[in-house]
Amino acid sequence: MEDSYRSVRPVAGRLFALDLRPARPLTFLGPLWATLCGALAAGGVIYHDQWLLKLILLIVLCDALLGAWRALWLHADWRTALPHNIANARLWLMPPTYAPSALPQRLARAISYRIRFARFVIWPLIDSEIIGMILAGVMAVCLAVVLGLVPTILTALALVIALIEGQSPERGVELRGVYEIALPWLIAQSAFGYFSGLALAFVVLFTLIYRALFAIASSRETRWMSIANVAQLVVILILMATNTPAGAGIIALGLLAQVLWQIRYRVDRDGRAYAQRVQSYLLVEMLIAGLSLWL
Repeated sequence: MEDSYRSVRPVAGRLFALDLRPARPLTFLGPLWATLCGALAAGGVIYHDQWLLKLILLIVLCDALLGAWRALWLHADWRTALPHNIANARLWLMPPTYAPSALPQRLARAISYRIRFARFVIWPLIDSEIIGMILAGVMAVCLAVVLGLVPTILTALALVIALIEGQSPERGVELRGVYEIALPWLIAQSAFGYFSGLALAFVVLFTLIYRALFAIASSRETRWMSIANVAQLVVILILMATNTPAGAGIIALGLLAQVLWQIRYRVDRDGRAYAQRVQSYLLVEMLIAGLSLWL
């Protein structure tokens, strides 16, 4: 069946193909959920017209497009292929030993050199991830412009952070937390035109919790469990101070359940399983925090 489809597939037509598929993440805690919580925190689902359309655009921007930009930059083979092509093309790109004196000859030699450079170095990369990355970045900026000035600035900041993350592996985990939790929440909340200092406090705390969860799952650093627990205690205190006792009680029960799972973790030392077990509690906590900012 697949062979027959390929045989009738046209060779002429559209220039680009878009392939969307589930990324199979470690947890559902990520850009999509942060975007939803940011929209709820701004009250966008009630006080804005066409809120569903805007929410869909935000999810496409923060999860699909920004995620594609980051993935193509960090995992692309063209980053190693470019210096490889330059090294292999040095013999072809060697300038001649003589230096023409006439201006037309010098101009022709310069043009010929650049044409050969594009042919042997740049052209082999055109069919790689670089085109997808450029398209994802352009589409992300265009969507952000439609959503407003502040989302555009935050989207541009996200694109830059992804580039910095690829150049500084030692700070990659911190930048990933900002990229996948803080910025999607801020972009969504600013797109609906509402923000507060209390929202920024929640964003910082949940970014820290996400970074801790990622550290536990990847490197099994148990000290991050204590950091995550303290951050959740601060969330509970903030909710109590803002007259949200029901939300604080729910989060306290979720924190107690996580402490029990941490006992299990110290036995089996399976960080990935722990992250998947406690993700539901963290999803509920972010949702409660977003709703507390709205209600």
